[in-house]
Amino acid sequence: MIDASRIAAAINLRVRQLEAQGITGIALADHMIGHMQDLHGIYGTTSDRTLHDLCDRFPGFGRYARIMEEMSERNQAMLASGNHSHGELPELPEPLKAKLTHVLHAAAELERELQAAADGGHADHAGRLTEMMHRWANDLARLVSDFQSPDLPPASQALVQQVLKATAERIQTWMETP
Repeated sequence: MIDASRIAAAINLRVRQLEAQGITGIALADHMIGHMQDLHGIYGTTSDRTLHDLCDRFPGFGRYARIMEEMSERNQAMLASGNHSHGELPELPEPLKAKLTHVLHAAAELERELQAAADGGHADHAGRLTEMMHRWANDLARLVSDFQSPDLPPASQALVQQVLKATAERIQTWMETP
């Protein structure tokens, strides 16, 4: 069973951090890609009433949920009309999906911790951040290697590479921030 309140609070914090930097809308969704699985988990395990309560208690979580709902609706409409740029991509094999989800989730956690350190909240955890960074970089390298399989369509490889590159660039920017 997931702890919906804890997850919603973490998403709320990250949304507030990003909004403080002027990141909103689709750009916010791009930065929050690692939280998609958490949001999906909340949607799949909580009642509408609980979801409404979480949105009220954690406004950043509510804003993120609305952005993702709007994006989902647009994706469905584009798929239905045949205008989706990724509509023809096959679903990834479960082991790769699980590894991708893990790497994106770890990246989201790392970004949240780096933001907290930059805000002065976790400055004494430099060793922990370094360990998280190394673990994430190792997992990323293994994932990139797994995605270079000739069994995966080049379009799938390119899309995942684009997402991972943007994520890695954001983390690298954080690591370079004094």
